[in-house]
Amino acid sequence: MFFAVLTGVLINLAIPNGLIIENSSENLNRNKIENYDVITISQSGSLFYSVTNEIIQSANNLNTNLTFIGRANIGLEKTTNSSGEVKVTTLNNYLYNVSIKTIDSSVTSYFYNKIESSVINSGRLLVSELTAERYSLEVGDKVFLVGLENKIIELEVGGISKDSDMGWFEMVVNKDTGYQLGIFRNIQAIIWDTNINENFLIELHKNIKYSKVKFSFRESEPNQNWVLPSALVKEFFGDFQIKERDGVWVTTEPAWRSKNIQQKRMPLLGLTVCHRLMWEPLEGALNQIIDEGLSDYISKEEFQTSGGCYAPRRISRFDAGGSISRHAWGIAIDINTKSGYPQRIVEIFNSWGFAWGGTWTSPDEMHFELRDLSASVSKSNS
Repeated sequence: MFFAVLTGVLINLAIPNGLIIENSSENLNRNKIENYDVITISQSGSLFYSVTNEIIQSANNLNTNLTFIGRANIGLEKTTNSSGEVKVTTLNNYLYNVSIKTIDSSVTSYFYNKIESSVINSGRLLVSELTAERYSLEVGDKVFLVGLENKIIELEVGGISKDSDMGWFEMVVNKDTGYQLGIFRNIQAIIWDTNINENFLIELHKNIKYSKVKFSFRESEPNQNWVLPSALVKEFFGDFQIKERDGVWVTTEPAWRSKNIQQKRMPLLGLTVCHRLMWEPLEGALNQIIDEGLSDYISKEEFQTSGGCYAPRRISRFDAGGSISRHAWGIAIDINTKSGYPQRIVEIFNSWGFAWGGTWTSPDEMHFELRDLSASVSKSNS
């Protein structure tokens, strides 16, 4: 089996100053992930340790390539230029929240170009274009992130890349740097080979006991209820600093909250607190539900007692790498927390730009999340 550390020896030879020796022209085109069949293995949240071990066992039996991708949301305290002058800072006890991906240095050349790989392997930050613009970052700037035991880790920006090239993560670092930041959780395993066949799936299903593991292939149809990545959520609905309360609940930055979070009476639901950009698509969806005679399927009582919209919290605890919930932006709404509704309700919300949580790896049938403002603009103009 070619584990990540072994593939690195076979693919690239690192020399002390961090430069990567050129691959031969014969092998260069083969050392890119797009030239292989790929299986991505994931589950809701992060991979269990038991699942991780079962994946390793499967890859070992198949004698194939395997690596693990980590992710966590990390606090950003400030940024400075190369001379130490502060460019962006935070309020007292508040931090910005950024989504950081980790990857093993030995396999970066499969997933990134030569320059990007060199940046990651050297322990510097690879930053997305939107994130660089948001926090006024340039190559050579320093980013101060909160690491293990709340220790501030100072990292240099080594490169800036397109968000799409980075898989819509805001920053990427190597695994060793990730460990300093407290990123130990793996969100997915990636297996790649020249010819992935049914034997791979048989081996994986034989070894992996947990039933809620998801296998994705390059040609797989995307989930129709995809959601916006964090970088675009910030772009469309604003970025805010947060202050930790108990590891799950947070306090959002007062200025952002004052500007964006509003209270309004909605059809069927009554008094609702959401992001100001939620009103048009939400009201449109609810009015269409009324017009189609489906009002009785929406429970106002359940929404008021156990549902809701704006709720500043993490999806999971901070020390588990928990992402900030879209409820913290006020762009997600939970309805009918105890009772069901017909599929037509989902279709109506979809048509107004909402993703539905019912088809996710860990289904959340009460959850609708705004992802597309153009849908309400189009309907309003029709």
